[in-house]
Order: sequence, then structure tokens, then C-alpha cells
Amino acid sequence: MLSRFTQRAFSSSRALRVDIAAEQKCRELLDKLPKIEYLFQNEDGTHRTPSEQELKSIAFLNSYSAQRKLSIFEQLFTFPKQHEDLYLQNDSDLYKLKASSGLIIDKIPYEDTATGEIKWKVVRDGEEKEGWESIAHLMFIPAFCFLSAAIFFRDDMDVTEWAKRELLYRVKAKAESEGDQQVLDSFAKHGGDPTSYKFDMAAFSKDDDVIVERILSGDYDKMAKLKTKTV
Repeated sequence: MLSRFTQRAFSSSRALRVDIAAEQKCRELLDKLPKIEYLFQNEDGTHRTPSEQELKSIAFLNSYSAQRKLSIFEQLFTFPKQHEDLYLQNDSDLYKLKASSGLIIDKIPYEDTATGEIKWKVVRDGEEKEGWESIAHLMFIPAFCFLSAAIFFRDDMDVTEWAKRELLYRVKAKAESEGDQQVLDSFAKHGGDPTSYKFDMAAFSKDDDVIVERILSGDYDKMAKLKTKTV
């Protein structure tokens, strides 16, 4: 049954990259499981063997988790706002489920959608990437514009704190290389180094509009050092 649901969910919504019905089913399965921390061990630390039905649910959820990834842009700007909390809650619990499966038994159960059979995937440390590595290779301008638009259009940004700090770090580095004192003063006001825990991320996002004002003023030429033709 789970395999049929998986196939239906993803064959009907590949263009949208997300299926609300699948997210709701995911939530139902997560809520029926014991606390994720105690799937493979009891509260006293002794070994716990999940039931067959729990294993089937875990297999489906791990398989579903691997197929449901959205880009940061999609999460911020194209995902239906009314279902955002559901997606983010599922995202957090699926990550914990994967960590629990991998850390406790070094294997992750998944369902072969072709046969419906439960199989075990061995995961070794360092083999899988979580998706943020690509952010480190973005050019400055796309990252700069993305961060600015996110701050301006969304008070409740859903980018993880790590990503926000990484992007702010690149903005600050660019300002230092160009001697942009206005931007540097903005960082100094909230703690200086955006990678430090002393940096007041919440205050920066809500109270400081220097970066946003740059975007809104249309000062793209200065940011990108582009030459434009006068029409």
C-alpha cells in the first residue's frame, strides 16, 4: 500500500516538486510512530526492535524523504504558504528519523517502490551530503540578491540559520573587499561577524534594511561591477 501511495504521490506532482496529500500522509505516519529518539532503543538505553508495521512506515518515510527535497528558492517563494508549517515540521522530523536510523544501527530501512520489499541501505560516515554544500559554491551576486529579497519579502524566513549566516558572511566579505563602509557598519551594529553566535541574527533581519535598500534602489551595476549601455 505504501509503495502505491509513493508512486501516486510523485507521479502526479513531479512538476510541482511537492504533493500536499503526500505531506499529510507523511505527517500521519510520523505521528503514529513512537518518539523518534526511541525507535531503535528504549528510554533506558536497551535495544528496541521496531514492529513490522513500524519498519514499513520507517521505510516509506526514508524513501519519501529522499525524493521530497525542495530548493531554497522553492521553499521561500513558490511553496503554498498555507501548507508551509506542515512541510517544515515534516522536514525536521524526517531529518531526525534519518539520523536516528543511521546513528543507532548504521543502516536505514527503505521500501523498494518496484517490489514493495523492505531493504536496508548501509550509510557510512561522509558518504551522503545534505544539500547545503552547493551553497558554498554560489557566486556572490546571486547569493546577495537572494538574501536581500528573502529579508524584504519574508519576515519568517525558512532558510536554516546556517545558510543565512553563510550568505551574510559572503556579503560582509564583499563589503570588506570593496571598502563599503555602510554595509560594514550595519554588521558592526549587530555583532560584526555573522558566523559568531554573538551576532544578533533576529535584529539584523528585522531592523537593518541597508542590503534591501541597495536592491530596491536598483544599484545592480555597483554590486556586479557591470557596464551598461545608455539608450
